[in-house]
Amino acid sequence: MEKTRAGVIAENFLRTPLYILSRPFKGFYDMKYLRRGRTHFAVAMLALLCLSAIMEETYTGFAVSWEYEPDHIISVPYVMLMTLLPVLLFIAGNWSVTSISEGKGTARDILHVYAYALYPKLILTFIGILVSNFVTKEEGAFAVFFFVFGTVVFYFYLFIGLVVIHEYSFFRSLLMVLQTIFAMLVIIFVLALFASLVNELRMFVVTIIYELRMRS
Repeated sequence: MEKTRAGVIAENFLRTPLYILSRPFKGFYDMKYLRRGRTHFAVAMLALLCLSAIMEETYTGFAVSWEYEPDHIISVPYVMLMTLLPVLLFIAGNWSVTSISEGKGTARDILHVYAYALYPKLILTFIGILVSNFVTKEEGAFAVFFFVFGTVVFYFYLFIGLVVIHEYSFFRSLLMVLQTIFAMLVIIFVLALFASLVNELRMFVVTIIYELRMRS
């Protein structure tokens, strides 16, 4: 039983990601149509993304962060929110755009593409955090390389994955990216407007209650 469980873990978290990323066009195709993508893998990658964001805030070396605060305290819920919110906005924005422009990918497919594209970025980020604690200020660029290269690789795989699951041409995919960014901005605006209206309503209710108390 233990060997079987270990084999499943190795398949889902090692062999399948490496297969998809080593041949991205075929890999993402198989992920969508042969159901090789796993939602629990996506959840694990998002959890690791939050962990990497927290570690960047707390353990990145001075040579890279250029900040030294011995009593630096971070809000873990805030960091997690600021890490996951862009992911949710991207998935919602991309799905809303592609669902009305003949895109073949579902929200689940977009989540899987995002998660598998994160795989190399997370590895490089953790390496960058580790290296940043062993280099001098003059050698800081060596550690920064891992962060930057990880981000570039992430966007590369994300774009290819979206092209494959939505079955768009290259130029249509570029347009889809711009439309997704616009959709994300619209969602942010609507959420901000809704939050503002809720706050105004709350203040109105508080004022009414205060007035009633003053008259009683």
